[in-house]
Amino acid sequence: MPQDDIKKVAAEIADALGEKQHGPRKLVRDVVERCGVDFAREVLKDTETVMALGGMLTAAADRMRTKGGVFFYLARGRMSDETRHAIFPPRTVRNRRKDTPGESTAPESVFHWPDRLEIVRALLDEQGKASTVKITLIGRPGKTETRKDLVITTMSHSAGSPTFPRGVPAPPETPTLYTVYIAAKQWKRVEAALSKDPEDMLIVEGMCAFDPELQAVAVYTIKATTKSLEAAKRQDANGKSEAAPAKPATSKSVTTKPAEASKPASPPPNIPAAAPANVAQKLRELHAAAELYRQKIAAIEAKPAGQQFGLEMTQKLLKNVEDEISALQAQYV
Repeated sequence: MPQDDIKKVAAEIADALGEKQHGPRKLVRDVVERCGVDFAREVLKDTETVMALGGMLTAAADRMRTKGGVFFYLARGRMSDETRHAIFPPRTVRNRRKDTPGESTAPESVFHWPDRLEIVRALLDEQGKASTVKITLIGRPGKTETRKDLVITTMSHSAGSPTFPRGVPAPPETPTLYTVYIAAKQWKRVEAALSKDPEDMLIVEGMCAFDPELQAVAVYTIKATTKSLEAAKRQDANGKSEAAPAKPATSKSVTTKPAEASKPASPPPNIPAAAPANVAQKLRELHAAAELYRQKIAAIEAKPAGQQFGLEMTQKLLKNVEDEISALQAQYV
């Protein structure tokens, strides 16, 4: 394909992804150039599907990927190793390129955390507007206080050492406080599960806003569950699927293998003893993301056959994460 056509298609895809910076737009062009127009458009189509289904969590499962982030994640998972390394070189390779004699990074292009105050203040005159903000908290709640139909609790989180895309600064080590507001009816169900198993984890999904008086992030719960409740739901859904009558050959259905029908809740992450600390952390984050995808699959499979929207795509996303886990683990066995 002529270079002008490649540029045009790449620009259309980058615009559809909302990417305006030179770096991401160049990456889109590299994908189109090396993998082909059909490949790039198919990934864009699947990206639109993922976003319509609610988006995709990062590996750390603490925030949603941008639309461009979903596109690059899906594209990477479908490339050959050679192509992936050419478009997305490992960090050590990128560092060597950066240090090549004659190539230097201009001082003004390097970001330092203290600089954010001046940078952001200059951006406030032309603020963007978020149409939707979602948050997911996973962990053990603190002491609770009940007010009629409302239960209030608190949770705090320190970012630790998660893996972020190159250029994204590490979060401060100061813990972030979350005040969680849960409907009493929802809390009653999860409270029993949490009390029964001290290792169980509360999963809260909802909207959030900063509370200036408490200097905390207020979380307004839409859904509250626990890992054990989701695991039980998944097992129950699999049992129902196994007992359901066979469908006509003309209808599309997802078949559960007998060996998987009685699959127990996911075991604790298997982290190779030889894995470095950063790899072990990455594996824990990937396992957390995989578990959330399994929970989403279970929730979809529990619905009637005609309402299982997004099942195939979510299964693909889970497979991508599981493949990444397997590849990392294989390096340190």
